[in-house]
Amino acid sequence: MYLYEKLVQEVSDFTVEIEKPANFDKFWDDTVSLAKEKLEFSLDKVNYPLKARVFKATIVGFGDTEIKGWYLLPEDSSKTYPVALVFHGYRGYASSPSVFASYLLNGIAVLAFDLRGQVGQSGDRGYESGHVPGWMNQGLDNPYECYYRRVLVDCLRMVDLAKSLPDLDSSRILVTGSSQGGGLALAVAALSDVALCIAGVPNMCYIEYGVLNSSSSLREVSEYLKLYPDKAPSYFDTLRYFDILNLADRIECPVLISVGMQDPVCLPKTVFAAYNRINTPKKILAYPFSGHDGGGSLFGKAAMEFTLAHFNL
Repeated sequence: MYLYEKLVQEVSDFTVEIEKPANFDKFWDDTVSLAKEKLEFSLDKVNYPLKARVFKATIVGFGDTEIKGWYLLPEDSSKTYPVALVFHGYRGYASSPSVFASYLLNGIAVLAFDLRGQVGQSGDRGYESGHVPGWMNQGLDNPYECYYRRVLVDCLRMVDLAKSLPDLDSSRILVTGSSQGGGLALAVAALSDVALCIAGVPNMCYIEYGVLNSSSSLREVSEYLKLYPDKAPSYFDTLRYFDILNLADRIECPVLISVGMQDPVCLPKTVFAAYNRINTPKKILAYPFSGHDGGGSLFGKAAMEFTLAHFNL
């Protein structure tokens, strides 16, 4: 056996003893109920050089914040389509319709939104506590007020939007993304009724370890705690509500995950820790020579094959 094979083998069975907050289930029941309180949206058709039906989409998210994005459909209006609900990575945005052409070519509609406060056109406001530059460390004093609760309310309303649109098959909803988007896809799969989840190098897994060791967004938390170490217990208590370790056993749909064995952002140990808590049909693809690209086009091909097979396309 080669060393690169041993490295995968050594971490593949990694597990962590979980510590769920006492009111974990009530917190998520309250959050899901909040998400379902309203569904307000608009779709405006636009001209775009793509053989598809292209709409600018706006949905009203947490705190009546407008969340902006795209709704894309194949040209044939006589059919209903499965849909990919795509979540972008940290410091990203929903990009342009052409980025999602592979879905449209394979007969899959797309909903993709700019997550609140990040690089796209969706806003955010109103946190009571301070934070270092970035988004995910906002509101960590209180799980009901923190950034990722707001994002997940938005994301759950996106699922409800997908279920409400007449051109879409509500029984074939895929939630997908990479990095932050992969973590959100897993969380949404745990909190809603979707058909399929594909998570590339997911963040939000074994978060405490990530805060101490990751080179990217979770470093925001450690940078703030360097200044205010007395806040560490409350911050880590809040993060446990959003850790895929604690949400994984709620997932009921099939799951495909990728991990880059040289990833300094979403560390392999954290991804396997979450993956090994999932009890539904699942598959993980480990790429020994990949970093945060998580297999790049190789995983992209595998993910589309996985989608087509499950959606019978």
